[in-house]
Amino acid sequence: MMKLAKGLKTAALATTLAIGTMTAAMAADLSKAGTIEYVTFKAKDGVSVDAMSEAAAGGTVNANLTANYDGFVDRYVALQADGVWIEVVYWESEEAGRVALEKFVADPVNKDFLELVNVDSVTITYSDIH
Repeated sequence: MMKLAKGLKTAALATTLAIGTMTAAMAADLSKAGTIEYVTFKAKDGVSVDAMSEAAAGGTVNANLTANYDGFVDRYVALQADGVWIEVVYWESEEAGRVALEKFVADPVNKDFLELVNVDSVTITYSDIH
C-alpha cells in the first residue's frame, strides 16, 4: 500500500510540474525547434522532491533560458516513478543546444538548480526533429 501511495504522489507531482510549465509551453512556437535535448539525472542524496521541483521547474531557469540563450525554444521537467528526473529542451538546432550547455553550467543563475543534481547520474542526448 505504501508503494502505491508513493507512486500516486509521484504521479501527482509530475502532473503538477507538467501543468505548471504548460502555460509557458503554449506560448512557445515549437515549429522553431529543430532539436530536442533529452537530459536524465537524479537528485543528490537528501534532496527532497519539492526542493528539486522548485529549483528545476520553478521558472527561474526557464526565464533565464528564454532571455539569455540563443536558439532556446522551450523546456519541460518531469519526475519518473523511479526517482529519475527528465528534462526535455527544445532548441532551434543541436549546435545552439551544445553551445548553451557550456554557458548553462557556468551561469550563476542556474547554480541553485545544478547544486542539487547528482552529476554522476546525468545523461544528455540530442535528437533532430523530423
